[in-house]
Amino acid sequence: MENLIENKLMMIKETIGKFEEKYPTFINFSPAVPSSSAPKEQNTMVGSDEKLAEILDILTAEQSNRQIIAIVGMGGIGKTTLANIVYQRPCIKIHFDICAWATISQKHSARNIIYEMLSEIGQSRSESHDLSDDQLGQAKCDTGDELLGELLYKKLFGRRYLIVLDDLWSIEAWDEIKRFFPDHCNNGSQIMITTRVKNVAEQLSSCPPFEMDLLEDNSSWEVMREKVFGHEQVCPPELEELGKTIAKNCKGLPLAIVVIGGLLAKSDKTMDSWKHVAGNMKSIINSEDNEKCLEILYLSYKNLPIHLKPCFLYFAVGLNPYNMHIPRLINLWVSEGFVKPIRGKSLEEAAHEYITDLVDRNLLFLRKQGVLGNLLLCGVHDLLNDLCEREVKKIDLFRVIFDKNPKFMSQLRIHPSPLKPELGSVPRALCILGPASLSRSITSASDNTLSYAGHLQLLRVLIMTDSILPDENSQLMNLRFLSFHGHLDGNSILRFYSLMSLFWNLQSLLIHNSLSEPLSLPPEIWCLPHLRHLQIDRCVLPDPPIHKHDSHILVNLQTLSMVVNFRCTEEVYRRLPNLKELRVIYDRLPQGVEWPFFCLHNLVHLQKLQSLFFCTKSPISWEHLSFPLSLKELALTRCRLPWKDMSIVGSLPNLELLQLWFHACKGQTWCPIEGHFVRLKVLDIRKTYLVHWRADKTHFPVLQHLILGYLDLEEFPQDFGEHQTLTKIEVISCGDSAKGWAEEVGEEQQSFGNEGFRVIIPQRLENKTTTITSFRGYTLSQGIVIYD
Repeated sequence: MENLIENKLMMIKETIGKFEEKYPTFINFSPAVPSSSAPKEQNTMVGSDEKLAEILDILTAEQSNRQIIAIVGMGGIGKTTLANIVYQRPCIKIHFDICAWATISQKHSARNIIYEMLSEIGQSRSESHDLSDDQLGQAKCDTGDELLGELLYKKLFGRRYLIVLDDLWSIEAWDEIKRFFPDHCNNGSQIMITTRVKNVAEQLSSCPPFEMDLLEDNSSWEVMREKVFGHEQVCPPELEELGKTIAKNCKGLPLAIVVIGGLLAKSDKTMDSWKHVAGNMKSIINSEDNEKCLEILYLSYKNLPIHLKPCFLYFAVGLNPYNMHIPRLINLWVSEGFVKPIRGKSLEEAAHEYITDLVDRNLLFLRKQGVLGNLLLCGVHDLLNDLCEREVKKIDLFRVIFDKNPKFMSQLRIHPSPLKPELGSVPRALCILGPASLSRSITSASDNTLSYAGHLQLLRVLIMTDSILPDENSQLMNLRFLSFHGHLDGNSILRFYSLMSLFWNLQSLLIHNSLSEPLSLPPEIWCLPHLRHLQIDRCVLPDPPIHKHDSHILVNLQTLSMVVNFRCTEEVYRRLPNLKELRVIYDRLPQGVEWPFFCLHNLVHLQKLQSLFFCTKSPISWEHLSFPLSLKELALTRCRLPWKDMSIVGSLPNLELLQLWFHACKGQTWCPIEGHFVRLKVLDIRKTYLVHWRADKTHFPVLQHLILGYLDLEEFPQDFGEHQTLTKIEVISCGDSAKGWAEEVGEEQQSFGNEGFRVIIPQRLENKTTTITSFRGYTLSQGIVIYD
C-alpha cells in the first residue's frame, strides 16, 4: 500500500510539472487589477487544515452540477486567506479550465465585477483569449451592464470554471450578477464566496457554510512566531513566554496577530521592547500606522442597518462587553429606546432578532447558550469594542465620563449627544452635552450621587452598587431601568416605597438584597403601567388594591421573580394577562394556613406563562396545582409529588424542559405513560428518591438532553441507545450502575453512527450544599441555596 501511494504521488507531481512547463502563465498569472483581485501574498493558514482539505475535496470532486461554497466569519478572521490558498493550489488550476477572482465590497458595481473577471480571465489564459482590448474597453464604457455580462457568459459557457466572489455583503449583489454564470453545462463548475454575513452564506451555499473560528492560543502563537521569525529562525527562549502572552491577548483574531507580529518583526528582539508592545497593544493597533486594521472591521459596522447601529455602539459603555448577559442587555436596549416595535411581537422579541442579526453579521459572538438553545451570554472582540469606542467619539452619539466627584453625579455617566442622521430615529432624549441634568444613564453610582437626583429628570437607566435607593428628593419621572445590588436598610426601603407611584415610566426593577429577609413590596407596585420585568431576590407581593373602577392591570409585565408565598387569586391573575416567566418559593406554611389559601389552581389562568419555577419546603399534592397549557419550561423543587401522578405534567402539550430537583417527587418507581412528554427536549432529575425508572424511548420521543444527578438508580430506561434524537447524557455523582448505563448508551449510539453523541461524567462533588444556579439555562439573580 505504501508503494502504491508513493507511486501515485510521483505520477501527480510529474503531471503538475509538465502542466507548469506547458502553461506557465496559467499557473503564475498576474491579475489585471492587483488592488482588488486575488491576494498575491501566500499568508500562513493555521488551524483550518480540515476546512482546507474539505473545500478542496468538494471543488475537485467528480460531479456535474454547479455548487456554491461559502466561507463565513468576522472581518480579519482569515476568510480571504483561506480562499486564496485554495485558489492558488495547482490542483485547482489543473481541474478548472477558467479561474477568476473578484472582490465585491459594500459599494459594489456589477459592471466593475464583471470587467475584473474578464480582465483576469484574459491575462491568465492568453492562449485562448477571444476578446480584444477594444471589445473589452468598449464593453467597459457601455452605458449598460448587459454587454459585459454577455461577454462573460460566452467566455464561461462550455468550460469548467471556478469563480471566487470575495467579501460578498448581500443577496442583492449576487442577484445582479448570477445570470452571467452559466448553470446548465453540467460540467462541475464551482463558485466560492467569502462573506461576513451568516444569512448570506446560508441562503447561497449549496452545502453547510464553512465558519471561520478564532484561533486557539497555541495556533495564535504559531502564526505570530512565523510572522516575527519566519520559517527558519527560532524564537529565543527568554522571549517565548512573553510572546505567547502577546499572542493570547490578540484574542484569536488573525488580523490583530498579523499587525502585532509585523511590529515585533521590525522591533528589537529584546525583553524591554516586547514588554513595551505587550503594554501598549491597544494603542498600537489603533494607531495611524495600522489604520487599515480598524478600517477592515469598520466595514462591518458601516453595513449595519440604521436600527442596529446604536445597539452595537452600546457596547462602548463598558458594561463587560466581552461577557454581556443577553436578557439584561435586551432590557437596557428597550429602556434606552433603541428597540422599535414590530407588529405582533413584543419589544423583547424584537430585540432578540437584533441580537441574532448582529451574531449573523459576526459582530457579536455567542459565549453561552441554554439547554434549549436560548441565547444567554454574548460579547464583542476587543478590536470591535475599540471600534465602538472610536465611533462613539467620532459621531458624538453619547459620551462616557468617569468621575468620582459627586458633583458630577456618577463614576460612569452616559451623556446623550445630538441626533445623528446616519443613526436614524435615535431617542429624543439625545441632546447636546451639558450639565449633569442631561445625564441619561448612570452606572456604579456613588453614595452621594442621589443627593443630586433632583437634577436628573431625563435619567432613564440607573444601576447602583452598594448605594442608597432614591429618596424623596429624587425626580426620576423618566426612569425606565433601575438596578440595585447591595445592602438595604429599613429607612431606605421606606423612602423608596414612598416614591414608587412616581416611577410612572419604570420598565425594569432589579434588586439584589444582601439581607436574608424577603422585601415586602408596597401596593403601589400595581400602579406602574409600563413595568415589564420585576426581579427581586425574595419579595412578598401584596394583594392588588381593589377599587370599584380598578384599572391597575400590569399588561406589560412579563417577568415576576422571586415571589415568596405567591397568592394567585382572581384579582392577581387578572392583572397579569401577559406574564411569561414566574418564579415562586414557599417557606414553611404558617400555622393554620393550608394550600388552598394560595389559590394555585388558578395558575392555569396565566395563559401566556411559558416558564415556571416552583419551590416549596412544605409537601403539596396535585389537587392544589394546575398548570397552563402554554408552559414550555417547568422546574419543581421540594414538592414531594407522587411519581404516579406525573401524567399531569406529561400531558402539557408544549413542555420542552422539565427539572425535578431535591425531592420534587416522592416514591421509588416512575412508569411514564406513552403519548405524554411529546415535546420534551431536556429532562433534568437530581436528588430524588427514584430507584426504578421503567421507561423506553417511546415515552420521550424527542428527548435530546438527559441529566441525572445524585441518584441511586437501579433500573434504567430501555433502548435509549437507539433513541434518534438523544444527543447528550450527563451523570453527576450517581452510582456505578448509572455511569455504566450511560456509557453503554453512548457506545450503542456511536455504533448506530451518532458520532456527535456525548456522555458527560464529571468528578464527584465533595461540597455538601448545592446552589440552584440555572433555570432556563442562565444564572438566577436570586442565588437560592438549598441545603442537602
